[in-house]
Amino acid sequence: MLDLASYALFADLREEQRCQLLDQHRVLRFMAGRPLLHEQDDGQGMFLFRQGIAKVRSIDVEGQEVVLSLLGPGDLCGEMAILQGAPRSADVICLTDCELVLLRAAPFQALLHQEPRLALALARLEARRLQNLNRRFVRRESSAAARLLQVLEDLATRTAPEAPPTAPIPPLPQRELAALSGLARETASRTLVRLRRQGLVEQMPGGRLRLVSCEQRGGRG
Repeated sequence: MLDLASYALFADLREEQRCQLLDQHRVLRFMAGRPLLHEQDDGQGMFLFRQGIAKVRSIDVEGQEVVLSLLGPGDLCGEMAILQGAPRSADVICLTDCELVLLRAAPFQALLHQEPRLALALARLEARRLQNLNRRFVRRESSAAARLLQVLEDLATRTAPEAPPTAPIPPLPQRELAALSGLARETASRTLVRLRRQGLVEQMPGGRLRLVSCEQRGGRG
């Protein structure tokens, strides 16, 4: 059975409250490249990540992809549409194969009105997300190397709740690494070659990458 206590948002709830949230939950699996949520879709539930990595993205007025955040095991998404009673505010696309749990909106909304600790935990979660989003946009002014290194660290720490920044990164197409870094594909490719030559990034079997060092770079975002 799914243990909601392992998710920070639900850690302070009583066991019977967590069971209430799991009423009629569903386990879903998505292949890499598949959309989990579409911007403007109706928000009928929230998703808890058990395995895999996904990106939250929007498309700007020029048709360019803007990556807002990364999600991995221990994370959740879709709660804002439930709170606002509004359509989804962004797309969520699976970067790797993902396994998620879909929780119904009604039990979550009911418990949110009954349990101040849940409301406080949710406010803290959204505050952290805003901080991470601010850091992500500040990084857009950094060098190509700094941006790519930070993305690799973000991906590594998303592979598991306690994964270190030097954890192996699932193989991703270079176009995805470029999009996550906000770089042109050719720039990302040249930069990655240079980082490998400098010994900062290791190429592992199966197309996986690993940061050799993560000094002077931020954490998850």
